[in-house]
Amino acid sequence: MNIKENIRPARVAGSFYEGDAEKLQRELDRRLAKVPAYTGGGEIVAAAVPHAGYVYSADIAAPVFKALAQASFDTVVIIGHDFGANAPGVIGVLCNYTAFRTPLGEVPVDTELSEALHSSDNRFVVHNQVHRQEHSIEVQLPFLQTVAHDFKIVPILFGEATPEHCRRLAELLEEHRGNRRILVLSSTDLSHYPTAQTARELDAQTVAYAKSLDLEGLCNWQSQGPWEREFGVETPICSAGGLGTALVWAQMHNANHCEIMRQGNSGDVSGDDARVVGYASMLFVRQTAGGNTATPEFTLAPAQQDYLLKLARQTIHDELSGTADTPEPPQDNALLQPAAVFVTLHKHGNLRGCIGTTAARLPLWQAVIEYAKLAAFEDPRFGAVTADELPELDIEISVLSPMRKIASASEIIPGKHGVTVRQGFRSGLFLPQVWEQLPDLESFMGYLCAEKAGLPWDAWQSPKTELQVFTVHAFQEPAR
Repeated sequence: MNIKENIRPARVAGSFYEGDAEKLQRELDRRLAKVPAYTGGGEIVAAAVPHAGYVYSADIAAPVFKALAQASFDTVVIIGHDFGANAPGVIGVLCNYTAFRTPLGEVPVDTELSEALHSSDNRFVVHNQVHRQEHSIEVQLPFLQTVAHDFKIVPILFGEATPEHCRRLAELLEEHRGNRRILVLSSTDLSHYPTAQTARELDAQTVAYAKSLDLEGLCNWQSQGPWEREFGVETPICSAGGLGTALVWAQMHNANHCEIMRQGNSGDVSGDDARVVGYASMLFVRQTAGGNTATPEFTLAPAQQDYLLKLARQTIHDELSGTADTPEPPQDNALLQPAAVFVTLHKHGNLRGCIGTTAARLPLWQAVIEYAKLAAFEDPRFGAVTADELPELDIEISVLSPMRKIASASEIIPGKHGVTVRQGFRSGLFLPQVWEQLPDLESFMGYLCAEKAGLPWDAWQSPKTELQVFTVHAFQEPAR
């Protein structure tokens, strides 16, 4: 890399944040003072913060940096903006600067670790000018200078955000870690330029991938999600590569919890809800005994359940009568969050239709509308529901948690977990309700493989088969 004394100047001081050192320090101290001390417990191994101008993003980022004041690290790998399809085959863009300057002083670069990355894989490139123009790493430095001391950074701009690239970067960091205490810091904004309401819906999906440590889901969401077609936005996340690497690093270091510290969007500050950028700050924590990091299971209040069940029945009725019309969105934030949903129809206790999705693509209320229609009229196992049958139908709605990959079937909890199996292009899913008919593990998994996935009965025991578990919040209409 031909590293020599070479300081990157502060490019956005005076625009993205205060250019005067004293004013900048006062602003940072003020924003951090408003945040309560972090009491979540556990060891912080990675984090994510937004990188917009401080007027928009600093209050979102401040809770993470307040928590990092308690963390133990001496090297911060800061992963900024990614270049996507504009950098095919590139993992990351490095630089040969020896330090980054801010109004608060100079932050040294860990040139040894940067050189090790560059030498280990030719998919890393060095480009100082790209780093000189980019703000996504620089804006994190004044906060770090305030909460930590005697640390170095490895500044990386991500190339093409793929699961393989994220894994490779994390693996190389581990391979060359030595005695360093590394913190991976993803510098990322969320959705770009939708309305505020759409931003909340899209950002909830991105956050769901982060909370479930779903690397493939996150990268596919950025590269192939329906957000452009359905909402016309530029991207659902800026720096999926950085966040993806944080997920991998967290898993490598046994972090089992993603805590969302704060969320918002630029409209919260500007008052303009027509065209916003979404933000979130996150911590990835290795849970320890006594740490308050358990994630509560998803539930809906009785009134919310009643609304969705009535919505499903009204949807089927309107389709049958030819008066279908999309209702106004509910004024309930829980119902506006993206959700994976199955709608099940029974007639006199017998299955009459069941269709759903394992991907949280639509807001919960819209997902119920879509899958109520599909369950009633498109389930290939049954004919379409008729008007005469509607009074005889019982409707059940199942809202799925994010999928969690498991190493073996020994982690499956009968009666609680739904399960997916996948081998090659074949896959199948059973909801937890199936345990009522197949209460023992061998029968449950055997029928899942043979009847749902078209695999051998014992494929669930093969290391070639990927297993995932999830939980379900299911509710149904009261007895009539």
